Amino acid sequence: MDRLFSYIIRLVVWLAGWVKPCSRMHLCHYEEWQKGQPLKILLVGYNGARNTGADARVVALTRQLEQAFGTTQAQLTLMTLSKDNVRGYFPEAVRLWRFTTVFVFSLLRACSRHHVAILCEGSTLTPTFADALCMFFCEAAGIMRRQGKPCIAYGSEIGHLDGWLARLSSDLCRDTYFIVRTEASLHNLNALGLSGHVGTDTAWTFQDEKGAAWARQHLIDSGWDGKQPLMGVEPLNPFCWPVRPSLWRWLRSIITRDFSQQYDKLYYFTDSQERRQQFQHYLAAMAAATDRYCREHHAFAIVLGMEQLDAEACKLLAQQLESPHVVCTSKTCDVFQMTGLIRQLNILLTSRYHASVLSMERTIPVVAVSIDARLEGVMGEVQLAEHYLHHVTDTDLEHRILASLRMAGEHEEEIRETIRRHLTIYKNMTVEMSQFFIAWLRYTQCGPPRGHAASDKRRGSNASLAVAA
Repeated sequence: MDRLFSYIIRLVVWLAGWVKPCSRMHLCHYEEWQKGQPLKILLVGYNGARNTGADARVVALTRQLEQAFGTTQAQLTLMTLSKDNVRGYFPEAVRLWRFTTVFVFSLLRACSRHHVAILCEGSTLTPTFADALCMFFCEAAGIMRRQGKPCIAYGSEIGHLDGWLARLSSDLCRDTYFIVRTEASLHNLNALGLSGHVGTDTAWTFQDEKGAAWARQHLIDSGWDGKQPLMGVEPLNPFCWPVRPSLWRWLRSIITRDFSQQYDKLYYFTDSQERRQQFQHYLAAMAAATDRYCREHHAFAIVLGMEQLDAEACKLLAQQLESPHVVCTSKTCDVFQMTGLIRQLNILLTSRYHASVLSMERTIPVVAVSIDARLEGVMGEVQLAEHYLHHVTDTDLEHRILASLRMAGEHEEEIRETIRRHLTIYKNMTVEMSQFFIAWLRYTQCGPPRGHAASDKRRGSNASLAVAA
C-alpha cells in the first residue's frame, strides 16, 4: 500500500501546479510572496504526537527564526497532528495548522498558502519508522517545487534509501536544499543526487524554562529524598517499527475489535512472536542493569517516556524494577517538564536520540541502547560510542549496559568535558545555520546557494560560512 500511496502523492504534486490558475477563478486559495509583505513560512514536521524530541526541535527552531527575522518580517505556521498537544509551546504569533495521518490534501492546502517551507523533522528521509513519514516530506518538497517556492530541510537525517522510495525522494526533493545533521546523512543525500551540507540539530539550543523547578518538586513528591543520585532510563519498543498501512489488518481489527497493534487509521505496527520475544529480552536487560546500578549507587530511578507511544514500554519496564522509581511520560508531562526531568539526572540510559541531546546541556553521562542511526551518530560525534553505545539486539545486553554504566561513573569528568566541548560546537553551528538560511532565501531566485563552505569544527575546519551570490 505504501507504493500505491506514493503514486497518489505524485498525482497531488502534479495537481499543485494548477492551484495558482484555479485561484484566479476563486476555486481555491493560493499565495505568492509580494515585496513588502511578511514572509509566510510553513514548518513541516511531526508535531502534536507528544514526541518530546520533535517538539523541542521546533520550539528551538521558532526561537532561532524569530531572532533572525524579528516579529514583523515573517509569519510562522506549524503543522501539527493536535493543536491541544502543542498549546503553550509557542508564542501566540505562531499559527497552528492541523493535519492527520491522511495528509495529502491538507499538505497541498498548507503549502499553497505559504511562501517558504521548512522540513523540520529530524527523521526527514529515513525508513526506520515509516515509509509514509518520508512520503510526507517528499510531498511537501514536491509541491513547493511545482509551485516554484523555496523549500529547505533543516537539521535533517537522511537514511539509506533504495528502490521506489529512493526514486520518489530524488524526483520530488531535487529543488530542496538539505542542511543535514551528520556526514553519513550527507553521503546518503549525495547518493540520491540531492544538494546540501552538514549542520546540526536545532534542539541543542532548547531551554526548559520553568521545567527544572517543576521537575525537582515532582521528584520529591514522588519519593526522591533530594540527595540520592538520579538515574534516568528511557525505553521504547524498538521492535514495533516500521509502521505500515494495511487494509487487511484494518478490516480484521474491525471484525475482531482488536486494535492493539494499530498506530492510526490504516497504519499498523510491525508485529511477530519473534519481535515480542526480542522486546521482552530488551526490557529485561534494561531493567536488570538499572536495578544493579541503583543498588550499587543508592540511586533513585526515573523511567522516562519521550513519546506517548513509549508509555507502555515504560509501564512494562517499571513492573520489573525493584529499586525506588517513578514513571514520567510525555502523555502527562509537556516538553518543558520532560526536559526539566532529564536535566536533573546524574546518569542516563536511553534508547531515544533526543533524550541524549537534551541531557547534554547539563553534560550528563549517557549510555545508549540504539535502533536509531541518529543516536549512534551523536554518540560517535561526542566520542562515547566505543564504550557507551550498544544495540538492542546485542547478546549479553544486561552485562554490556552495566559495564558501561560503571565505566561512566569512573570517567564522569572526562565524559562531561568532551560533551561540554562538543556542545559549544553544536550551538555555534545552529547560529551558522540561521545565517545560511537568511542568505539562502535572499538568493533563492537563482537556485540554492552553491559553493557553501560550512564550518565543520567537528573535523577541525576553520572555514567560514560562504554563500555564492
